[in-house]
Amino acid sequence: MDPHPPVARFAVVQRTNGGRVHRSLKTQGWLASRIETVTVEPDHVGFPLTEAAEEERLEAVLGVPTRLLVQEAMHRDPVDPHARLQNAVSAWLSEHGMEAEGLLEHLPKKWERLGDLVLLPAGATSTPAWLGVRRHPDVQALWMAMASSLQATSLGIQNPIANDTYRSSQVEMLLGTPSVCFLDHGITYAFDASKVMFSSGNVTERRRIGGLDMTGETVIDAYAGVGYYTLPMLVHGNARHVHACEINPASITGLRTAAKLNGVEQRLTVHEGDNAETLQALKGVADRCHLGLLPSSEPVWAACLAALKPTGGVLHVHMNVEEEHLEAWKNGTVERFQHLAEIQGRRAVVTVDHLEKVKWFAPRVRHVVLDVRVQPVP
Repeated sequence: MDPHPPVARFAVVQRTNGGRVHRSLKTQGWLASRIETVTVEPDHVGFPLTEAAEEERLEAVLGVPTRLLVQEAMHRDPVDPHARLQNAVSAWLSEHGMEAEGLLEHLPKKWERLGDLVLLPAGATSTPAWLGVRRHPDVQALWMAMASSLQATSLGIQNPIANDTYRSSQVEMLLGTPSVCFLDHGITYAFDASKVMFSSGNVTERRRIGGLDMTGETVIDAYAGVGYYTLPMLVHGNARHVHACEINPASITGLRTAAKLNGVEQRLTVHEGDNAETLQALKGVADRCHLGLLPSSEPVWAACLAALKPTGGVLHVHMNVEEEHLEAWKNGTVERFQHLAEIQGRRAVVTVDHLEKVKWFAPRVRHVVLDVRVQPVP
């Protein structure tokens, strides 16, 4: 225990005046936001003062009876996680006698949270100054401090998705485990983040798809992954059954684990392997087909169209499209499916139910989802 605990000055006022005093101190720049307020008596409260606060002017500035109290201070963690992260790194640097120049200004402004795992963006610790820190013999203590400041137990760096068949994650773990299990919008996901990707940025689309009423429907998820859309369709959409096509063994493990955790494994069939092959066994079984691959799922458009029942259905087509070409792409996609229907001998009319703009994928390029309806012609 510190033999000389830090002390602070407090402006003590009646609790009934607390609101106006808090505002006045904050406006004046005299409120020490990193120190907890104190209860002095049941009906009095003490507000912590900055060094700039002038004792002789306190009562005049606050406009209420005020007395000064000097006592031990209880520091509070900043609410802003960016400030907590900066404080954690600063403290570690100070402890090891290292300069902050070139380090603090390159701390990430955003990160991805998967349960107790925080993934920093690619390049977060790749500057020359950071590379020097990473060679420090006590760097593990830094990773622990950074994770703690972000209220996590594991820490990693998210690198670009591998350009392989599995679209594998290339996470570099700094601390803890890549195995995650977390709740998102009432759904439990579980997987190994070092082996598979999870698109947290698609949360609005996952919720939109889960919000559709699929009661009694048989659905195909052509690119199931760990269940980004499969699980919302089962848990919230109430789909009768989902056929999930997936080629990555690690994703399949996560999908099956999560299906059990959510109690929907009896309504799920996983088709392992290349969907160009597995979709061939699903012709004419689906009321709905989800095509969630970016930048394009076009290689299986024909197979997913053939998978719809003779009574027709809906296709959810994901694509990355330049903003100025959205209308042309929408019309071209409808024409393409109409042509595929004719090739397959399907007497149907293809129309657009909805175009969802999910997010910006790159400058001027949007991730969109086109809901295409296929209706039989009598």
